[in-house]
Amino acid sequence: MDAATGGEEIRRWLDEVWSRTEAAVILQGGEDGGPLAGRPLLGDVFDPDDLAELRTLTTGGDFMNDICRCHGSLTVALLDADGEFIASGSYHGRSDIAWERGRFGNNLEVADPERLLDVLERHVGRSLRPPS
Repeated sequence: MDAATGGEEIRRWLDEVWSRTEAAVILQGGEDGGPLAGRPLLGDVFDPDDLAELRTLTTGGDFMNDICRCHGSLTVALLDADGEFIASGSYHGRSDIAWERGRFGNNLEVADPERLLDVLERHVGRSLRPPS
């Protein structure tokens, strides 16, 4: 992977893919999880208000100009009107989303990590927090 793609380019790309998004699915595993279509489904998001909230939470924040070294724990995948995958972002360390990590190499440190975790847990139907 070359140097990280700049945040402005990624934001333009995110605006374009989110404008075509009709649903999102939450899938098991990060970059090491294999093809998206073959992964276990953890949750889904179809409601337009829930999609708008997920968009805000997974696109707001600051790009790190680097990547986390782990593979991520789950993946948020976006689907178009035909049900085709059009984008994916892996969830890292409860604070970052790596949109198309192999392509962009730049994690987004989300603006509201606690709220994002709450939304993911609501759609997955279980806690994603480590045991205390």
